[in-house]
Amino acid sequence: MIFFSLALTIATQIDISGYVETRPYLLWNDSLRISGYNRGWLEFKTDGLKYGSHLALDLIIPYDTTAFNYAIDNVTISRLALWLGPENLRIIAGKQRLYWGVARVFRPLDVFNPINFFEPGYERPGSNALLGYVALGSLTSIRGIFVPEYTLRESFSGVRLGSNFLENDVGLNTMHRAEPKKTILGAEITGELEVGYWGEFSYTWEDTFDYAKVSIGIDYTFPFMVYTMFEYFFDGSGVSNSDDYDFTKIIRGERVTLAQNYFYVAIGSSYNPFFRPVMNAVINMNDKGFILIPQLSYAIFENAEITAGMNIFIGSDESEFKNITPYDGAVYVWAKIYF
Repeated sequence: MIFFSLALTIATQIDISGYVETRPYLLWNDSLRISGYNRGWLEFKTDGLKYGSHLALDLIIPYDTTAFNYAIDNVTISRLALWLGPENLRIIAGKQRLYWGVARVFRPLDVFNPINFFEPGYERPGSNALLGYVALGSLTSIRGIFVPEYTLRESFSGVRLGSNFLENDVGLNTMHRAEPKKTILGAEITGELEVGYWGEFSYTWEDTFDYAKVSIGIDYTFPFMVYTMFEYFFDGSGVSNSDDYDFTKIIRGERVTLAQNYFYVAIGSSYNPFFRPVMNAVINMNDKGFILIPQLSYAIFENAEITAGMNIFIGSDESEFKNITPYDGAVYVWAKIYF
C-alpha cells in the first residue's frame, strides 16, 4: 500500500522535457564528405522533498541510416534512477549522470565520463551506480559511490569529503577497483578572488605503473560580458614524444588523449543573450599541434537555436590532433529545439 501510494504520487508530479536536434557535418581532407546524425532526448523527472525519479530516453540516428528498425533498436536509456531522502541525506540508485571533479574540461578525478574537448557540455550517457550523500553541516558533506560491474572485484567504489576552507570549496577523494587494479587519491579546490579559479589533482596506482594528473584553470568576465577561460592539464600517463604515440589506444577507446601537457582556451561573449560567439582552442603542448573551434550560436526563439562552427586541426603529420580523425577539419550547422 505504501509503495502504491508512492508510485501514484510520483506519477502525478512528472516533469517532461527534452529536445530534438540535427547535426550535419561537412568534412574535408583530400575530398569532401557529409556526415552527421539526428538526436532526440526525452526526459521524465519527479522531484519531491523526500523522493523522486529520473528517466531519459536517447535516440541517435546517423544520416546514412534510413531503416526504421535501426531507430527502434537504438533507443537507449541514458537515465533511469530513483532517489530517496531529503537533500541532506539522500540515496540515488540506478543509471545516472555522475559528476566528479571540478575542472571545466580535463577532470583528473572523473573516471566515469570521457573527456570531450570539442564540446565539454555534451549530454553524456549515465552510469549504473549507487550514490549516497550525507551533509555534516551547511558547508561539509560526504559523498559515496559504488559502480557495479560483472564481479565485485571489477566494481568501482569511491568516497569524497567536501568542505569549505578560507572561502574555498575543497574536496578529498579516494576511489578503488581491485581488478584490474586501480586506486586513486585526489584533491580539488575552487574559489574566486578577482578571477575564478580551480585546481584538481589525482595520483593513480595501477598494475603496471603509477602516475599523477593535474588540472588548473582560471576564468574571468570582462566588461560587455566577454568571458575568458584558461585551463592547463598534465597527464603523467601520457607520453612526451610524438614518436611514442599509440593511436590504437584511441581507436579501442582506452584513451582520449596521448600526450602529457595540454592547454585549453575559451573566449566568448554573451552580451547579447540571443547571439553568442565563442572561440575555443585545444593545444597539445608536447607536439605543438592544436584544434581551433570557432562557434556561433543564435537563438531563433526562446526554445530554438542554430549553431554554426568549425573544427580545424593544425599540426605536423606526426602530431596527435592530425591523426585522431581521418579528416583535416569540419564545418557544421546544427539546429536544436527544446520542449
